[in-house]
Amino acid sequence: MKIKPIYVVNIVFIALIIALLFTPLRGYLQKIQSSTAESKYAKISQLTPEQYNIELKGVNTPDVNFKDFKGKKIFLNFWATWCPICKSEMPDIQTLYNSSKQDYQFVLIYMKDDRKKVEEYLKENSYTFPVYEAVSPIETSLLPTEYPTTFLIKENGEIQEKVIGARDWKNLKF
Repeated sequence: MKIKPIYVVNIVFIALIIALLFTPLRGYLQKIQSSTAESKYAKISQLTPEQYNIELKGVNTPDVNFKDFKGKKIFLNFWATWCPICKSEMPDIQTLYNSSKQDYQFVLIYMKDDRKKVEEYLKENSYTFPVYEAVSPIETSLLPTEYPTTFLIKENGEIQEKVIGARDWKNLKF
């Protein structure tokens, strides 16, 4: 009895799928994929001059360049109106802004959103913290991969903390 070549190809294909799904080879492939992603979105501990150079168009505040805040403590938040988690932390950010705007530079950058929606959202909720649109490219290592993402940046540019997701911001001290 002779085995047809198509059967051999099918058996090899099925064996390959099983090997990829149920063996340590899967872990190895995932490790390769995640290390590639991590290198593109590398962890950063100190802002560089390139990372500071972001032109920001104010939504409810004057236009600035992010580098104008260099040498100050910065609360940098990336958010969007379509993000329920982002919206859930906004009241706490407003409370923090009201109590600490003299201590920190607040820079909230909306991402992947419509400016009109952002303006309406701020007005409907009476939010007064400064919100910006980035009109120049943001260096990849600073770009968020999840929303909201907040960076707490010290005066010397050191990133004290990177927070992914919502947090109770009412009593922040850094």
